[in-house]
Amino acid sequence: SHEGIDDEVKFATSEAYDKLQSLGHSIDHLGFDYLDYVLPTYYILTTAEASTNLSRYDGVRYGYRSENGHDLESMYKKSRSEGFGDEVKKRILLGTYVLSEGFYDAYFTKAQKVRRLIRDETKKIFENHDFIILPTAPTTAFELNSHNRDPLEMYLEDIFTVQASLAGLPAISLPNGKDKNGMPIGIQVIANTFEEEKLLSFSKYLVDHVLAK
Repeated sequence: SHEGIDDEVKFATSEAYDKLQSLGHSIDHLGFDYLDYVLPTYYILTTAEASTNLSRYDGVRYGYRSENGHDLESMYKKSRSEGFGDEVKKRILLGTYVLSEGFYDAYFTKAQKVRRLIRDETKKIFENHDFIILPTAPTTAFELNSHNRDPLEMYLEDIFTVQASLAGLPAISLPNGKDKNGMPIGIQVIANTFEEEKLLSFSKYLVDHVLAK
């Protein structure tokens, strides 16, 4: 359970757990001590990756090239400023900051260490369990552009999906009914390393026998 979960998402997920138990499956309700660190770790690492990867983008070798440049340097600058959207620019700036001198160890190095802890603790769950099942997002689907004014609220929608990414594990999101407004609810299944075939097989079973239509 998490304080930010929408009641309808919580109910739909609990119903899936109950249905699995009624079919003879064993369900353990586990806490995850590092849940509050998942999002900060993810966004430090991914913005750093965005900064380093997109630093190669110059408008020369591939992709968008501005037609407004009058020399090489202005072509670089205008290609990047015109070709990247606001969110991409934001992530490049954040990533450049966390990789900068004086902040590298405080942010990036520390995030790498926390990622290892998240991975190790997640992997421990699979010593006694086949899958981790949790909501895909804390809310039901929202209207397009409804979170534009609050980027933090938008980032918080990722709280349940980034754990698999940080741990390097296969995961899938499945439809699990709709809320009172007809917006879809998602449920997520995470499997252990290289168990994609097992994950897909179990997902088909869930869709056919467990999840709300």
